[in-house]
Amino acid sequence: MHYPVISQIPLDPVAKQGFLSRPRRPISGLPRQLPHQRLVFEYDGTFVLGDRRLRGDEPHVLYGASVSVVDVAKDHPVTVHVSISSSGAHDFTVAVQFRCTVDDPIVVVRAGVTNVVEHLVTYIRAYHKLFELGRGYGLHEVHDLWTVVHAQVKAYTTVVPCALPGMSAEFAGLDVSAPDEIAHGRRRYETSLHNIQDEHGLRDAKRKLDRDFELDEQDYLQIKGHSTNDFTRQESALDRDQHISEAAKVRDFLSSGPGAADGLYVTVGGLSDQQVADRYAALGDREYSAIQHGIQRAHELKVAETRARVDIVRAAIDQGLFNEATGRELLASFDNVEPEKLEEPAYEARAEVTSGDPDDDFFMEEDVRG
Repeated sequence: MHYPVISQIPLDPVAKQGFLSRPRRPISGLPRQLPHQRLVFEYDGTFVLGDRRLRGDEPHVLYGASVSVVDVAKDHPVTVHVSISSSGAHDFTVAVQFRCTVDDPIVVVRAGVTNVVEHLVTYIRAYHKLFELGRGYGLHEVHDLWTVVHAQVKAYTTVVPCALPGMSAEFAGLDVSAPDEIAHGRRRYETSLHNIQDEHGLRDAKRKLDRDFELDEQDYLQIKGHSTNDFTRQESALDRDQHISEAAKVRDFLSSGPGAADGLYVTVGGLSDQQVADRYAALGDREYSAIQHGIQRAHELKVAETRARVDIVRAAIDQGLFNEATGRELLASFDNVEPEKLEEPAYEARAEVTSGDPDDDFFMEEDVRG
């Protein structure tokens, strides 16, 4: 679409109507104008700006030869493109932006400014120095070239404003770019480079995470090993203390008196019911033997004591201190025991249980320790 003249339409003569009726051009046959547009009619060798509301019987409407639609928007953006040489075989493209405003639609139509782009290109090309600025720059130095071109064009448009009939144009900025194929190749290259960098970055990040995980795992295993060793040492110390305590208890029990070792041996684990019963029976026999030995010893002491008294009485009789009848009565009075029965034992002898008997095999020293 052109700017500022959007369209131009020739107008056909209005057909004659009845004798008494007034001629009128149908409004529907005219271009539709938007809020930022105006209609300019060519009438009788001149141009007339149409009203916003038309009736169709106005002279310039009824007898106009053509009508033009003009865009009167303020600061309408317009961009023109020119090519400048580079240091290589390809050219740079300079896109210069302007802000354009129609000040007088009639002057614009009369001057024939239907497409302002053509006038602006002519205006830019008039600055010959612009086409020499890129010769010292390669396509990869487009950003550096932009600074130089922008400064030069801004100075040119300030010193030599663009003169357009019925409208104004102000410099708004510019872009400098390489040819499309170069730009596409550059974009593909940068895209590939970006993807490669992303892949390398992901790999580096993954390696770093893996390394951090390995280090954390090593630290965990090291701490776990230290904790395990500390627990093992503590457990060993507790076991050792427990064993020492139990050994002390066993020692105190064994030294508590005779038969303690036998009683401890009966409580040794892993014994069958029969073995436990046999050992308790053996303990009973040993206890009976101990009692028998006590009775035997007490009897022997009593016999020895009585014999000593008898010897004393007999010695007194021999010395004439007592007669024989009196001596016998005195001897018989000792604990009501007849002298002729003093040497007879007062109990039935029973076989003594010694350490060599078969029933004592359960109390071997090795088993007690076990």
